[in-house]
Amino acid sequence: MNTRFGLGISVVALAAAAALPASGQGAVTVIGGGLAQACYEAVEYNNISVPKALEVCSRALETETMRRRDKAATHTNRGILFMRMGNNARALSDYQRGLAMAPDLQETQVNVGAALYNLKRYPEALEALNAGLGSEDIDAKAVAYYNRGLTNEKLGNIQLAYEDFREALILKPDFEMAATQMRRFTVVPAGS
Repeated sequence: MNTRFGLGISVVALAAAAALPASGQGAVTVIGGGLAQACYEAVEYNNISVPKALEVCSRALETETMRRRDKAATHTNRGILFMRMGNNARALSDYQRGLAMAPDLQETQVNVGAALYNLKRYPEALEALNAGLGSEDIDAKAVAYYNRGLTNEKLGNIQLAYEDFREALILKPDFEMAATQMRRFTVVPAGS
């Protein structure tokens, strides 16, 4: 059977309200046949329940023969599902397994950063998000800037947070969550 795999990005479930704790997720997804395809679709389209989707992704990882990079992306997809369930530690484990197989998946680094942010491991999150900024994908890069803005704010780097949110909007002008964050800032001239 011929199966074509490719990588795509899905931006999912970014939280934004200023009064609420914010979290972010970006996702590398795998497109192909069989269970890996079903896993991808579960993440991309949210078309089945998360527990069922986890079962599909796990079965894909356990039973399908995949190229190393595609297996790495499938680990990332399963990590996204764990993150949707609020299990950031399990998500991080899957992301790290994926990166061990394909260290050049910068989009997965964005996910690592989101999981570390949600685990309140802000310096590590910042490091992962910086690596994720190497992505060529505009959506993933915008999410990386957005998440880095959230992280910089938690670290007390308000100016850098503002710059990151602004950069996310430059890359993706319709990124409503970044726009929401920007509305919280007031820019005043230096020395005022």
